[in-house]
Amino acid sequence: MQSTTDRTKPRIRAEDSRYLNNRSPFFQNVRMLARYSARMNAILKPAGLDVPKWRVLMLLAEERPITISQIADEAVVNISTMAKIINRMVDEGLVTTQTSSSDARSSEVFITTAGRQVLEAVREKVNYLFKEALRGLTRSEIQLLNTLSVKIYDNLSP
Repeated sequence: MQSTTDRTKPRIRAEDSRYLNNRSPFFQNVRMLARYSARMNAILKPAGLDVPKWRVLMLLAEERPITISQIADEAVVNISTMAKIINRMVDEGLVTTQTSSSDARSSEVFITTAGRQVLEAVREKVNYLFKEALRGLTRSEIQLLNTLSVKIYDNLSP
């Protein structure tokens, strides 16, 4: 038999902002990303990288001109923070910058040979972690995870 307290206690549903326990997708995503970032940083640190620098190098490896503001948007980082990261990477010889030919107010960023070498040096270990993280998921589950993540990201966009 339920006590009076149990019957009067409001039920919290998944769509309720008070729903912060271990069944919340946001709670689970924060946990997952924190653990993934910690593992990534452990892999990247010996090569002198961290996750933000890794993201920059991965975006630049696509070999297309990309501005600091575009990198900041892609990495979901404040532009001033990204500019500082890029400046450190320039000092480390991982990237170069030049004024954009289409917009003199923007700086385009390019990966250097040294940046590409560092990227290649850690790629195998990062790939192993990626596969380990997705172990047991089917291709369709991974696609669904991506689709749902994009939808939620778009829902949260200003």
